[in-house]
Amino acid sequence: MKIHPTAIVDPTAKISAGVAIGAYAVIGERVVIGERSTIESHVVIDPDVTIGSGNVIGPGAIIGTAPQDLSFS
Repeated sequence: MKIHPTAIVDPTAKISAGVAIGAYAVIGERVVIGERSTIESHVVIDPDVTIGSGNVIGPGAIIGTAPQDLSFS
């Protein structure tokens, strides 16, 4: 596990082996991140989200929030 020193990881988050978390990422409460996943810089993962194994979340992504545009169904 490699977590950048500027990343914020809630103590209730479960980070698996081989995970890399980039600069200024924010990992919320009760988040689960599977093995060998990469969370790039400036990513926000809101509470109660599960990310599976072997995923890459690109820079600036926001996971787990309501969509900004609700006009599409």
